[in-house]
Amino acid sequence: MYYRRLIESDVKEYRKLRLKSLQTDPKGFASTYKREIEFSIDKFKSRIIPTETQFTIGAFDDTSLVCIGAFYSESLEKVKHKGNLVAVYCDPQYRRQGIARLLLQKIIDETKELGFVKIIELSVLSENKSAIALYEQLGFKRYGIEPKALYDGINYYDEDLMYMEL
Repeated sequence: MYYRRLIESDVKEYRKLRLKSLQTDPKGFASTYKREIEFSIDKFKSRIIPTETQFTIGAFDDTSLVCIGAFYSESLEKVKHKGNLVAVYCDPQYRRQGIARLLLQKIIDETKELGFVKIIELSVLSENKSAIALYEQLGFKRYGIEPKALYDGINYYDEDLMYMEL
């Protein structure tokens, strides 16, 4: 297993894993498979190409991308000290092996290296106890719950709001 920032040439693997995430864990994401299956390859490229304020890290088993997580920082002057951890997903076959934990630690470490980010925020499905436990182990703290944060047309889902000070 190795970890690195995704680059443009990873776009096909990224698209495949992102679409899988929306199929296997549809409650955990604001977007849907039906929506993103229609996205152009360029739309997926724009998500992963690293910039000064965003990057996506992937975990690879040989050449297969098996775990992803993205970070982006805010751009407005008064909030640029804050960033967001988003789109975290680990293929079900690779869960409970410490892969996501290492990936998240790498995102935290790279965010620290940016130098200007002081807080990382995230939101996680309140019923996703294993993810919440992992975030807490890494040092994230819950500061609230957003009731009915997501709605799939049938059910509403709450999200825990968490942060980490760097």
